[in-house]
Amino acid sequence: MGLFDKFKSKGPEYAALDQASPAAQSLNNLKHPLESFAAQVSDPMEIVPSGDTAFVFVGKPPKAFGLVWIQDGQLYNLKKVVAEKGIPATTFTLISDDLRGAYERSGSASRYSTSLGGKNVVVTPSETLAREVNQIIQKLGA
Repeated sequence: MGLFDKFKSKGPEYAALDQASPAAQSLNNLKHPLESFAAQVSDPMEIVPSGDTAFVFVGKPPKAFGLVWIQDGQLYNLKKVVAEKGIPATTFTLISDDLRGAYERSGSASRYSTSLGGKNVVVTPSETLAREVNQIIQKLGA
């Protein structure tokens, strides 16, 4: 153990995701695109599975984060969607604030950990959070 190891913040520890749970089954159905994305990202990831869709908070929500989602096997990136649709920066800021609020409201939701492509990720199986995130990105026409 190094001198500064005890000062490193690893974040909270979560129970392992039950592989028989609906959330694990949803992740398994999206395994290929999720693992491919996880291999490209060095930042922490928190996945909110919802049926055939997975919303992925990248970074450290609610403060600094990005959002991607996988739907119908396709990967969508919030920043790229905003740029492609020519959405003004002020609107993007409002969308980010809405996402931040949705995430904060999910603070009491159960969170679990699992490995995805050799990377430890957090899984938040919250239909409420998934529904809110979906409603927010639908405002973009995505």
